[in-house]
Amino acid sequence: MVDEQKRISRIYRTLAIRASALCGELVGPDVGLFSMSKPKGATGPVFERQYGIGEKRTVLFVLEGSPAEAAGIRPRDVIKSINGVQADDREGLIELFEKVPAEDPIKYEVERSGETLLLSIKPQRACRFPITLRPEQIINAFADGKQILITRGMVNFARTDDELALVIAHEMAHNLMKHIEAKKQNMGLGLLADIAVVLLSRGQVSGTNFSQLAAMAYSQEFEAEADYVGLYVMAQAGIPITDAPKFWRRMAAAHPASIKTNHSATHPSTSYRMVALEETIREIDGKKLKGEALVPNMVDGKFKAPTK
Repeated sequence: MVDEQKRISRIYRTLAIRASALCGELVGPDVGLFSMSKPKGATGPVFERQYGIGEKRTVLFVLEGSPAEAAGIRPRDVIKSINGVQADDREGLIELFEKVPAEDPIKYEVERSGETLLLSIKPQRACRFPITLRPEQIINAFADGKQILITRGMVNFARTDDELALVIAHEMAHNLMKHIEAKKQNMGLGLLADIAVVLLSRGQVSGTNFSQLAAMAYSQEFEAEADYVGLYVMAQAGIPITDAPKFWRRMAAAHPASIKTNHSATHPSTSYRMVALEETIREIDGKKLKGEALVPNMVDGKFKAPTK
């Protein structure tokens, strides 16, 4: 699990830094470390024994070539505070990393072998979506508007780092295009429809699904947009995109039942998805040949994905 978290953190960091221009105002400082406190359950003692992870927030790993490595942060360092915010103040730290200028130095107060150290890290500008590994072995990844969650099943299904980057870039695109906010607005409209139906039926109608249907409205459009913008995220990061259609074909072939029951309602059909991906690849390759900026096409202020 530690190796898998390190893998997705490393891949995400490459995408987040190199494609930060696409994230607009959703950027922040990236220092290149992963910290945690002792997890509950059977894995807790293992993390404590193997990695020194106790009740206080502790550095699990530092990515190679990162600002944290350059500043001297090490695994097993216990973080006491960051820019004066106590390490156990989760909400305070979230607010800090949302508001601090992306490239301003960040001061870490850490404890190492009983000694308190003050270390200054000069971060890099990056998209502001922390990525976390989920323990489930199902093949899935999702974004909630502020972070990215990816299952062990998906990490293991991706044969190469480029395939994993494709999945991560897709979820990054959902966040930077604020799809979750749009779905919440749709759900609010659906709730109003639910209330109207109940009032008009004098309470005789039960089990209405308008909220669920409204929340799913335009889901296929959102997924098509995420495919489109995700490929631009990869292209800006310098990661090959040619084999993107092959990955989705392999997923559809390897897990047809899952695709049919869990995927089809909210994702474009496999055939359309392949055509759209291949069209986007041609579009990006054409811009490269012309020396144009690798920025998604815009129509009426919105990213314009290939249409059916």
